[in-house]
Amino acid sequence: DSTSTKVIVHYHRFDSNYTNWDVWMWPYQPVNGNGAAYQFTGTNDDFGAVADTQVPGDNTQVGLIVRKNDWSEKNTPNDLHIDLAKGHEVWIVQGDPTIYYNLSDAQAAAIPSVSNAYLDDEKTVLAKLSMPMTLADAASGFTVIDKTTGEKIPVTSAVSANPVTAVLVGDLQQALGAANNWSPDDDHTLLKKINPNLYQLSGTLPAGTYQYKIALDHSWNTSYPGNNVSLTVPEGGEKVTFTYIPSTNQVFDSVNHPNQAFPTSSAGVQTNLVQLTLASAPDVTHNLDVAADGYKAHNILPRNVLNLPRYDYSGNDLGNVYSKDATSFRVWAPTASNVQLLLYNSEKGSITKQLEMQKSDNGTWKLQVSGNLENWYYLYQVTVNGTTQTAVDPYARAISVNATRGMIVDLKATDPAGWQGDHEQTPANPVDEVIYEAHVRDFSIDANSGMKNKGKYLAFTEHGTKGPDHVKTGIDSLKELGITTVQLQPVEEFNSIDETQPDTYNWGYDPRNYNVPEGAYATTPEGTARITELKQLIQSLHQQRIGVNMDVVYNHTFDVMVSDFDKIVPQYYYRTDSNGNYTNGSGCGNEFATEHPMAQKFVLDSVNYWVNEYHVDGFRFDLMALLGKDTMAKISNELHAINPGIVLYGEPWTGGTSGLSSDQLVTKGQQKGLGIGVFNDNIRNGLDGNVFDKTAQGFATGDPNQVDVIKNGVIGSIQDFTSAPSETINYVTSHDNMTLWDKILASNPSDTEADRIKMDELAHAVVFTSQGVPFMQGGEEMLRTKGGNDNSYNAGDSVNQFDWSRKAQFKDVFDYFSSMIHLRNQHPAFRMTTADQIKQNLTFLESPTNTVAFELKNYANHDTWKNIIVMYNPNKTSQTLNLPSGDWTIVGLGDQIGEKSLGHVMGNVQVPAISTLILKQ
Repeated sequence: DSTSTKVIVHYHRFDSNYTNWDVWMWPYQPVNGNGAAYQFTGTNDDFGAVADTQVPGDNTQVGLIVRKNDWSEKNTPNDLHIDLAKGHEVWIVQGDPTIYYNLSDAQAAAIPSVSNAYLDDEKTVLAKLSMPMTLADAASGFTVIDKTTGEKIPVTSAVSANPVTAVLVGDLQQALGAANNWSPDDDHTLLKKINPNLYQLSGTLPAGTYQYKIALDHSWNTSYPGNNVSLTVPEGGEKVTFTYIPSTNQVFDSVNHPNQAFPTSSAGVQTNLVQLTLASAPDVTHNLDVAADGYKAHNILPRNVLNLPRYDYSGNDLGNVYSKDATSFRVWAPTASNVQLLLYNSEKGSITKQLEMQKSDNGTWKLQVSGNLENWYYLYQVTVNGTTQTAVDPYARAISVNATRGMIVDLKATDPAGWQGDHEQTPANPVDEVIYEAHVRDFSIDANSGMKNKGKYLAFTEHGTKGPDHVKTGIDSLKELGITTVQLQPVEEFNSIDETQPDTYNWGYDPRNYNVPEGAYATTPEGTARITELKQLIQSLHQQRIGVNMDVVYNHTFDVMVSDFDKIVPQYYYRTDSNGNYTNGSGCGNEFATEHPMAQKFVLDSVNYWVNEYHVDGFRFDLMALLGKDTMAKISNELHAINPGIVLYGEPWTGGTSGLSSDQLVTKGQQKGLGIGVFNDNIRNGLDGNVFDKTAQGFATGDPNQVDVIKNGVIGSIQDFTSAPSETINYVTSHDNMTLWDKILASNPSDTEADRIKMDELAHAVVFTSQGVPFMQGGEEMLRTKGGNDNSYNAGDSVNQFDWSRKAQFKDVFDYFSSMIHLRNQHPAFRMTTADQIKQNLTFLESPTNTVAFELKNYANHDTWKNIIVMYNPNKTSQTLNLPSGDWTIVGLGDQIGEKSLGHVMGNVQVPAISTLILKQ
């Protein structure tokens, strides 16, 4: 395509220094294309530097990042997108995330100003400046005005708040007690702030020669000095103090510079981030401004000040509490100056009543309304900093179609018949589960599914459904397969589907209303059908002794600013950095700030609600690392107090760089002892190859270098990142990335279908015979394919649906899966619960190259079989395993597996190519 789009970008920097700055641009719509660098021409206009570009394609939108050309710095953290319908010439201002489409607006923004400001403690304001200033000893010309009262609040000091992360490298890591796996945000090696112009760290070092340098702001890209400093400590050791002076970027140590004088104040420091101390504490509900001499004023937003105990509401009545005589409402809105309750007696009608709410305890507003409001609707109208917006109650338990209003319901009236007799189906230990991941729509939407309620919650209540060749489908197929637990992909109300359009599709990882079921899966999105029918789904599975785990996405919401959280308490519920930018650890543009007490309370209240109201048996936490160790520990403690058997697990990774402190991220190993599990991507990648390389092979698919990885997985990763096997979720595929069948085809395109089936069965045999919690993507038991699509979140039914005709086509594969699962369920040796049990009862055997063999001994975990041998042979030739003494009964060989005897062997046994052997004694 020879077409291109002309785009002119003007860029203003306050220091007029454009050296090494350029523009990175890419086609964004209609096609998300590759990016390229475009240089500023060197011809500056009165505004700043100019880049006259031609972006490939006939575009409607173009992505833009103004950056230093080595990516060491970006003008703003997040990507910008030019709407070409508004113009092909744009203006960008240093540090400003706004795209300006005319010069006059840009010029107004390009004067020195306070870019943003936060009240982060009772008397502490953090102010970001668009242009750095040189501080004086006093207040440096700053003023704070309470615009609500007209009063000025004196500023007593102004000091630099620029973040300094300073880390010592080389042998100093261990000498000063730092972690071996050092990273620039490792708190063990941070220099301590003495004053805004002085950072120091002291430690006693043994004799020796050391090398060090300082890494700044969590990055090696800005380190001082450029080369390591050499430091020699004399015999006997010495206490050494390391010093960094930010204003001059100088590094000193007390060995090389024993008599160095250091600054004692912030005078002369140049900074664009200033911490102000106020003479008195302002009212957080007032409209506050901060200004400085020569800088345009900016509104102050209360942020971390809201973490103080006085704003921590502990009650259990947030949202609405219904009775036939009256309904009470309570919302946490500590920064609001006014809150109104808007009541509607119908879903789409105009306001029926508008009532003023009253200030109450700990930043809440409340109101009780007499009369029976069952099936009425409501909104909150909240005024913050002079801006008034309407918001749906984040605690709403029912909503209108597409979440335009909250709904007041009698939850008892939503219970299906027999609900009071419904009981959880949770295991004695998480390792007793076999988890089966299913998307509600995918499970039944296929024309061959035999189910009436296609794509709906109620499909899980149908029995006797048949597919091609009269195979069992739906819930009967799950029972036949033998799984213990269904993990539902998100069923909390999400934003990407129009509930009035039945054919719209999405996985649902863009949450909107956390305490309400998604309406697209109900027979009607109106009223309370979504609540009752999800309960019927859970009840139906429970009646088959199958548990229900929810896939929950508390790490981010579908958007910010337009979200109800941000409308009610701006920026409190989301992580923001010192510059006021939303951090993006989720990769979705925001991350939920669970370290803030009331954000954490919301998540705790929400999971408690799902357990108590919907009888949920467990949770899978999306991007769980972002929720934080403190939050996950509290979730575990609270939910295990309600149901000791509840199963909690999640993804031990992030989707980007998080604003949460590194010691709080729940990465692999950080879950130890918390009563939660983590997805084991080690065994996943080890079995079928790196998921980000479609052609990569693994142990089961042709890579001969994964034996140690598989052994680690077999023992529940107890020598790696777990303290008990219940902490590892062993899997080979999930909804993310390719299905296993597609990955095998991509990585082994020349193999026969018969060999590829053997690879598939072998990979799953490893999962089901390893210690830990086995997990499978729904449909893998019939060689599920998505046509090679590795990110099918919005690809629709044709790609994502369970094709039930494949169960008939690959019935032998289904039977193999079923036999494996039943074998595991029947034999607790595969489900040991402690690391000590595994160490005492699992021994690896000598076996041929590129195979893994192990023995489970001595009636492990009270098994009925005394000894069990398992061998995995991924090689394309049969292999001989020399056996321990005695007579062994074959229960798994080739494409057969189960409890019945397939013969007896002594001395040695031939293990067929690409297969799993199981013997009992």
